[in-house]
Amino acid sequence: MAILDVFKVSFRTFFNPKAWIGTTNLRATTGVIWGITKGLFVAPEAERTETFEDAIDRLHLKKEELEKRKNTFLTYSVLFVMLAGFSFATSFVLALQYHSFYGWLFSILVTLLFLSQAFRYHFWFFQIKHRKLGCTFQEWWQGKPNSEGKKS
Repeated sequence: MAILDVFKVSFRTFFNPKAWIGTTNLRATTGVIWGITKGLFVAPEAERTETFEDAIDRLHLKKEELEKRKNTFLTYSVLFVMLAGFSFATSFVLALQYHSFYGWLFSILVTLLFLSQAFRYHFWFFQIKHRKLGCTFQEWWQGKPNSEGKKS
């Protein structure tokens, strides 16, 4: 009887599409990807609410240090815009001269990455320049922050 259990053959032995596709692993991987993606679009809650001056006091920053950081952020922003321009030009060289679609696509993605970093540093520069924390994208786009009492 024990020998028959070892050589037990069933319909699933030869036909098991769930095992072929790997549905358990696929379901687990999809859950992980969904958790990561969902975390990207949920803004984290602020740990503290403070004004720009409160933050300067808390971090013990001097006016010279603040001005130096502002200039550094502007320099980084300009650098990333120049790198984005170079990457954008390279993408068209790859597409037109070398006929490489994947090279073009990769260069466009790198360009977007550089532009996102340029935005990040310019946004920080904008907040220091206008001495206001918590600026919105619309305020940055318009080039002037709203006053504390106004909401757009």
